[in-house]
Amino acid sequence: MKKLQNLIFACLLTLGLAACANDDKSSNAAPIINTDEEVTESFEAKLNESAEKTITFTNPHLTDADLEVSIYNNESSIEIDTASSTCDSVTNNYGNYTIKSRLAAGGSCKIKYTYTPTQFATKALELNIDYHKVYEAVCPTPNYVPSLEQAMTRNKYVNMTIYNYAVDSNGTKSPDIINVEINLEWYVSGNLMNYTNPAPYSQTFNLPAKKGEYLFNNYGIELTSNNNNCSISGSTLTVNNDVNNDNGCSITYSTTIDNITSIQFSPKEEANPYYNVNVNINSNYTYNLLSAPYYNTFGPEYFATNLSGDTYIDAGLLSNNEKITSYEITGTNKDKFKVASTKHNGCKVTDTEISIPAEQENCFFTVEIADIKESGDFTATLNTTSSTNGSQTYNIQGEVSLLLNDKLSTYCQQNTQSKKLFN
Repeated sequence: MKKLQNLIFACLLTLGLAACANDDKSSNAAPIINTDEEVTESFEAKLNESAEKTITFTNPHLTDADLEVSIYNNESSIEIDTASSTCDSVTNNYGNYTIKSRLAAGGSCKIKYTYTPTQFATKALELNIDYHKVYEAVCPTPNYVPSLEQAMTRNKYVNMTIYNYAVDSNGTKSPDIINVEINLEWYVSGNLMNYTNPAPYSQTFNLPAKKGEYLFNNYGIELTSNNNNCSISGSTLTVNNDVNNDNGCSITYSTTIDNITSIQFSPKEEANPYYNVNVNINSNYTYNLLSAPYYNTFGPEYFATNLSGDTYIDAGLLSNNEKITSYEITGTNKDKFKVASTKHNGCKVTDTEISIPAEQENCFFTVEIADIKESGDFTATLNTTSSTNGSQTYNIQGEVSLLLNDKLSTYCQQNTQSKKLFN
């Protein structure tokens, strides 16, 4: 590492970001600055009438920033008005909206939507918002070096949820959406055809509801009533008396791993409201199961600024007494990767074989980064021979990032004034 200007900026960006001494040594890992924000808003419209809401996106940075917003809308009662938007572009791909705009410091743009409730129900609209500073604002020059905080807070993420209430002729609002949280240490997603979850996931919640019968969707889920206020038979909930939050229907939601779904209770009595229950999985680790030849790409990552390590992991599955009797990583970047067991439900992995431990019915294996000497995108191939499934081939697409933001580094190298700061 060169002294003077090189030393200043390299200390900000290379591994060991938090401390940088004159002798080029750094012993502390970088602090992770969380710039995520959760925002909730409410909106009301009279039943069978239309109301219009404006959403304003304001750049929180002191520099120019690029706005990108993702909205998924499958509600017929909510119509997004793309024509009147003041943002640079709005695209709609079958209900998947993408909004983009270049905003000056403190600048804003707007979009509108119309809510026309035809049911006495509450509908949620979710927006994922990203304000990221333009690259020019954080590139170093001979006269300017961004601080560590400036570099690490280049992105500002906002997760916005707008609860849209229907209001009846008496001025009563539709019921709040109930959020049921299932908290897990680890969770499995992806190709689950050959994976059997050892036990269903379950969580109990309280449903305040008016007396009457309600139909609900029960695809792959099981609801159980826990008190005398209500009873459940098939896909029908019967509420015996009007109940409130303190003395409602106590219901246990139970589902297998591949049937995480929300529930709508639709009233048989026309005057009664609809009740919506959102079910969310919160896990510390997620294993995405792969299966050759179609779902067959491992994507291991190493980021120097991520102190917690990779928590979303692509994994292969062994079940039904299957054993991989031999495997090999091939390709130009083969030495960048290694096959390994997972932290949870892991296989027994040796230099030549992958097998299910004696105490388990199935197991996971994965591909990890073995060489973190240089940043870059690397590819290879994992070839396996199984005792039951023959030969299978997996793709490997790995990424190593030793700098705070390698894409920022690459971009800045193209700038004549700042190029020598990176060499």
